Amino acid sequence: MTAQPPTFTLVVGPEELLVERAIDSLTQAALKVDPTAEVHTVDAADSGAAGLIAEACSPSLFGTPAVVIITHAESLDDAGLAQLEQAIANPPVDTWILAAHEGRVKGKKYQTALAKLADEQIDAAAIKKGRAVNDFVAAEVKRHRKKMDGQAQTLFVAAVGSDARTLSAGLAQLASDVEGDEITEADVTRYFGGATDVTSYQIADAVMARRGKEALHMLRMAESVAGPTLGPPTVSALVFAMRQLVAVATAPPGMSERDLAVEAKVPPWKIRTLKQQSRHWNQKQCAVAMLVLADLDAAMKGGLNIGDQLVPEQKALVLEQSVVKLSN
Repeated sequence: MTAQPPTFTLVVGPEELLVERAIDSLTQAALKVDPTAEVHTVDAADSGAAGLIAEACSPSLFGTPAVVIITHAESLDDAGLAQLEQAIANPPVDTWILAAHEGRVKGKKYQTALAKLADEQIDAAAIKKGRAVNDFVAAEVKRHRKKMDGQAQTLFVAAVGSDARTLSAGLAQLASDVEGDEITEADVTRYFGGATDVTSYQIADAVMARRGKEALHMLRMAESVAGPTLGPPTVSALVFAMRQLVAVATAPPGMSERDLAVEAKVPPWKIRTLKQQSRHWNQKQCAVAMLVLADLDAAMKGGLNIGDQLVPEQKALVLEQSVVKLSN
């Protein structure tokens, strides 16, 4: 028998990656209970949010299970809180509710009220520096069923930085590519040795927006600092960004922003940015881009066949050529 998700989950904190994971976890758990479950997202900052909450939490005509996501719960008003409290107290069968509150002083009374009702509370505190970053990295390593000693972890953070998405993407790549159970200092140095003032995700954003000159300029700035180690994290960022863009560019006409955010696995606010970027792409261009990225990934990792391995200068050239091809 499939375990039932909590009826009401409260996520507190501004770290978007952790909020997204909580939403995805609840959604997937609900779909295991019933694959026909529908996902409804309500932005508490929207005008008339109280009515939208009431509508989303009401029983459907056909009794379809539902996951209701309330974003920006710190912007609730008293009417919205009342509707949410009523829905939590008397939820329809197979309806699961999650509210995401940034944990700021604004809306503190709503956080306190919702915490009293929560079946589960998830911490999404900002991951900025120090112990929070180290704890996050340790948790990510464990999540990928790997081991990583303190020196390797320190080297990884020094090379990659403290951005949660970049850390997560970097560790996902290491976990995928490193054989065995342990990620060593040598592994980190091979992939991420050196730091850069321009993040791989800034380069990826410029590529997705087809700002070719800007993307190439940032890439060369980063190469001057990170050298040949820039390749793997940049490829990871480009692939991550392209997958999000493809989800938006290939969405059925008329699909709501809320449903699209769930499909693309991004917060609702990012849909507008992705839509703007997707105007620069058609489906054929997206398909070609994925092939370019597949070849680029193989080149950065050493090639698909014996004899394909490139020297660092060749890798840098291939990376620049690919960024130019993708962004123009």
